[in-house]
Amino acid sequence: MGRVKIAIISPEVFSYGAMLIGGILKKGGHQISLFNNLRPQNVMGMDIIGLSLTSVSHLLNARELVSKLKVGLKPLIIVGGPISQISELVFRILPEIDVVVIGEGEETAPELIEALKTKRNLEEVNGISFKHDNEMVKTHPRKPASLDGRALPEIPQNIGRQNIRGANVYIETHRGCLGNCSFCQVPCFFGREVRSRPVNDIVVEVKAFVEAGAQKIALFGGTSNQYGCKGSKLNDEAFITMLKEVSRITGPYNLSVPDLRVDMVNEAMLKAVRKYTIGFVIYGMESGSNRILAKMRKGITVDKIMEGVKRAREAKLEVAGAFIVGYPGETDEDYAETKELVEELMLDDYSISIADPLPGTLLAGEVVQLSREENPVFIKDSSKLGVLHKLTVAEARAFDLMLTASMVRSRPLPITNELYNTFLREVKKQGEEIRLITIILKEFYKDTRHSTLT
Repeated sequence: MGRVKIAIISPEVFSYGAMLIGGILKKGGHQISLFNNLRPQNVMGMDIIGLSLTSVSHLLNARELVSKLKVGLKPLIIVGGPISQISELVFRILPEIDVVVIGEGEETAPELIEALKTKRNLEEVNGISFKHDNEMVKTHPRKPASLDGRALPEIPQNIGRQNIRGANVYIETHRGCLGNCSFCQVPCFFGREVRSRPVNDIVVEVKAFVEAGAQKIALFGGTSNQYGCKGSKLNDEAFITMLKEVSRITGPYNLSVPDLRVDMVNEAMLKAVRKYTIGFVIYGMESGSNRILAKMRKGITVDKIMEGVKRAREAKLEVAGAFIVGYPGETDEDYAETKELVEELMLDDYSISIADPLPGTLLAGEVVQLSREENPVFIKDSSKLGVLHKLTVAEARAFDLMLTASMVRSRPLPITNELYNTFLREVKKQGEEIRLITIILKEFYKDTRHSTLT
């Protein structure tokens, strides 16, 4: 095959994972092209197409591309990313693909490419799934990858124009999460043990992105302030040192470390966030109901949320809250408590979403067991807003909370017709996508009795 021409696609944005795999393969001597869309014309003439996918929606959106490619030159198609946890589901939706890289890919990908290039037996490559004589073969799982001294990511020329929640790129500082939230892919994909990268490696990478044109840098690893954890113990010194060193390159006005846990912050950490970054944090609050928080396995209470917000404000930080509605079992009383918390906190920004059953999460396992009559994404809402706009219970709650949050922010947003209709379109889109995903997961679970959904 000679020098292998590889296109790596991550829909919508240049994801960090796609850039990382691209950099590793480029270091191995391969020709790499990165794309953030699924247009077939971009990848014609490639030997291998790598799809870095996160969700069932990504799988569904990739069907047309995969079908068109397999009609023409028939390149080898590999799927990786968080969706790879359940390779059977990937093959069910994209039966024409060749291989699924399961879990972390930086060690698997180069070995797989070499095996494909030399026509070596794929059963010798750990951490993949493929079809042989119409039967799916899953090889031995691969151990978590080392995060030390790896290749620099392949950085697109237009990285400076990318916008992901205000940043050009989210750079990985660590993997794993001490939490066990039922809706989150991080502990499912990376595990609950926190593995942190050396500070110098992070610094070198940040410099490379800045030199390539990225101005706004965000640091992430699931929960940012778990960087440097030793077992279950937070490491203030490591976290603060990492922020300080990165901020030397970016300057505080171009650096953010947004995703923190309300129960894992202290005064020293928050002061460092204020000093070395833009001074903005996002807490995953999720609900104002202690019952639902327990059901989500958040490990926090409403009192903890209030305390975390108080501490952040004392450190003179702006605070945003992420909330989830329409969680299985959420009652009118639970939602009312969430709305009351939103009104009381008067945060600087909010993110509102409907509970999304991401494959591999505990939430997905719970959702597939619900009937439509029990699932708020399917139940028709009887409130005035719900009846007026033909919304389901989950959609109506998300819509109502978006409107409420806009009005009670620290700097309120006027509810114009444009904003009202934007929120309405958003909740309807979320609801439609989640209903389709739920139907697909239920059918898949019924046909395969696949235990890893739970």
